[in-house]
Amino acid sequence: MKKTKTILFRLKSISVPLLASLISIYFAAHGFKSFSSQKLLNTEITELEVRQAELAAARSDLELHVSLLSSDHIDPDYLDELVRQELGFSHPDEIIIPNKIQK
Repeated sequence: MKKTKTILFRLKSISVPLLASLISIYFAAHGFKSFSSQKLLNTEITELEVRQAELAAARSDLELHVSLLSSDHIDPDYLDELVRQELGFSHPDEIIIPNKIQK
């Protein structure tokens, strides 16, 4: 009888830490901050960093074009290029070779 009480007492004393350990392991494997979720988040972060680099390059290109057309200094060569490209203007003595690849 005493042996049975001792076994039951030991089981009761380790049941709470065992249950807490099992719950912790479960949430480590399946929770919001689990290992698999962290792997997916790291992949998404890498993709977004690549996208951010692409957007930064496009932005710097646009900033360059804006600076070339700023009101305090307009680059005549760039303005000439834009007018020819957008409006199709050319001088009468120029020979125009059409480009088959259009942007």
